[in-house]
Amino acid sequence: MEVLVLKIVCYTDDEASNFGDDLNRWMWKRLLNFPLDVEDGTLLLGIGTVITRSLIPKAKRYIVLSSGVGYDAPPEDFGGPKWEILSVRGPLTASLLNLPAETAITDGAILLRLLPECQPLSESERHGIAFMPHYEMLPQGNWKQVCEMAGFEFLDPLADSEETVQRIRRSKLVIADAMHAAIVADALRVPWIPVVLSPQNNSFKWLDWTLSLNLPYEPTKLPASTVLECVRNASLRFYGKRLFLEDRTPSKVIEHYRRSLRLKSWRYWPLWRKHAKQVTYSVPHRILISAAFRGFKNRQDEGLTRRAAEQLQRVAEMPSYLSEEKLLVSKLEQLAGLLHRLQP
Repeated sequence: MEVLVLKIVCYTDDEASNFGDDLNRWMWKRLLNFPLDVEDGTLLLGIGTVITRSLIPKAKRYIVLSSGVGYDAPPEDFGGPKWEILSVRGPLTASLLNLPAETAITDGAILLRLLPECQPLSESERHGIAFMPHYEMLPQGNWKQVCEMAGFEFLDPLADSEETVQRIRRSKLVIADAMHAAIVADALRVPWIPVVLSPQNNSFKWLDWTLSLNLPYEPTKLPASTVLECVRNASLRFYGKRLFLEDRTPSKVIEHYRRSLRLKSWRYWPLWRKHAKQVTYSVPHRILISAAFRGFKNRQDEGLTRRAAEQLQRVAEMPSYLSEEKLLVSKLEQLAGLLHRLQP
């Protein structure tokens, strides 16, 4: 059997992508220990929210191992003769796709624990606090400077993911807006704390994963670090990007996902989304970066960045999360036991 690792929509180009999706580019090769065919054959849906109609190219066969839903609708033929569903990320994905409960194992990034270079370090070998924002917060945010002011290590979600895994492994604590920073930290036994930087933070994805490990999910909201970030955050709800929910009970999160799909199926949705983003974000953005407002923007950014750094420091003093080791190992063994199904 030939296997193709799915190139995920979040890839920025052939050589770089955001942290969670980029793990696909090298982890599976190390685990499977045979060349992956990128021309033809079977398409592997691995790490990420990739059970999404708009992302998946045509293939002879599809294998799902730990992927999830959470943005758009799954393929129309999902579960048909071409599909082999080995596991999904969590119980919310399994419920929406009408899959048996036992397929909801957990996110495949925990398979990093099978690699010799990703074994957990002792507490005495770990030091410092690291923070990773979601990659879409980088253009408007000032989170690297926030980390510098707070005295924390900034984990760039667009940096080399292999090196980032090692930086997480060496940390004493990880604060995560990016979900896979938390997943990798948990797998490598590094305590972590979830935060929310914007309404775009996807409650469905986070709850899907945390439920798979019997973890609570009560993130702390952080204030915007710049004026442009404030404007973007305020605009997201007008064009379908409000994904964070205050009520994160499973039924509410699933209903929000279904309601989002109905909205996106509206024939005028693409036109509405385009103009709503133009009016609520693009126009204010152009005004704020103009020469006339540059001084105002810089003064406001200075205060907002300082406030975000102070809040980030307070978050680091909160109780951290870590799944039960026995449960994590059980999930790891279940996923590892499925790897032979990918062998040629």
